Amino acid sequence: MKENILIVDDAEFSRGVMKQALLNAGFDNIIEATTADEARKLVTNNDIDLTILDIMLPEMDGIEILSRMKESIEYKRIPVILATAKGQEYDRIKGLDLGADDYIVKPFSMMEMVSR
Repeated sequence: MKENILIVDDAEFSRGVMKQALLNAGFDNIIEATTADEARKLVTNNDIDLTILDIMLPEMDGIEILSRMKESIEYKRIPVILATAKGQEYDRIKGLDLGADDYIVKPFSMMEMVSR
């Protein structure tokens, strides 16, 4: 599939597992970032169809990245799935209220992630 999927996660293992699951499901254009700055550059220079975003990132957390994306006329159309270890109800509600399209808590099944 030709969708451009951006995975933003500072943990190499997590990015690798998510990328492999997406590749196995037939998605072939997976782009990776480890920081908010890298993610911003990739979103600016690529036609991103979906962002899978961790909350706990260095420099700027995923909640702030999500807020900025959803405030931007140019980028608010990009669906965002928050994929994070922060599983408290407060965190999930906050992410969804800020515009996340979905919220999955690590560790999660790769089949569930691909389905979402």
